[in-house]
Amino acid sequence: MATDVAVGRARRFKTIPAGPHLLAASVFFGSWELYGHLGNPLLLPPVSAVVAGLFEITFGGPLLPALFSSLQLLFVGFGTALLVGTLLGILIGRYQLANRVFGPFLNAMYATPDIALLPLILLWFGFGMTGRVVVVFLAAFFPIMINTYAGVRDAPRELLEVASSFGVDTEVGRLRRVILPAALPLIMAGYRLGIGRAVVGMAVAEVYLRLGGLGTLIVQYGAAFRTDLLIASILPLPLLGVGLTKVFERIENRFQYWRKL
Repeated sequence: MATDVAVGRARRFKTIPAGPHLLAASVFFGSWELYGHLGNPLLLPPVSAVVAGLFEITFGGPLLPALFSSLQLLFVGFGTALLVGTLLGILIGRYQLANRVFGPFLNAMYATPDIALLPLILLWFGFGMTGRVVVVFLAAFFPIMINTYAGVRDAPRELLEVASSFGVDTEVGRLRRVILPAALPLIMAGYRLGIGRAVVGMAVAEVYLRLGGLGTLIVQYGAAFRTDLLIASILPLPLLGVGLTKVFERIENRFQYWRKL
């Protein structure tokens, strides 16, 4: 068993040749730089101008305070979605009555685009921190809730029967010893999807509400036609999304170390 685990980890962290990635990056950024010099820099400035703009707004500029404000919004909204989504997913996945009561409303909300709810969210919760947290919450909530629901619903019946034969008769015991461990891979996948959606919700909330964070910088530099600073302000968003997704992917892999690769 220990040998299988070691082999699995070795395969997982096997070195991938860097040549194709470097070649693709060189072609992409080289073409971008060339177009920036030969074309209209107002539409797409050169990479060098974007990098210079990124340094300008990072060191002594407004980027770091804006990023800190955005991270506060992200973690509050995502943390709330993680807690509520997990609990509600367990509830409707385990109990048929809860699924019948909440299921139709959740399906209706899931089918409604978040952007269509923004005016209503602003009317109910205002333009402050609460309204922005609600936008991030809605963006991250459904991937977490749906994955938790699917994992809990599909808990192996054979394992429940075996646990019952060993004296695990209480609902809390079944959840703790059988259902949640079996559902954990799907739950963690939901967290990984949810953090990516939360970054999207954070950007949408800040761009529309314009009360701070990276979204405010994006709106300001876009209105001033500073495309280099605009792109430099956008860059932290994909980097943040990819980085946090990778963190949750690593956590997910630690809970699935027995998986054969």
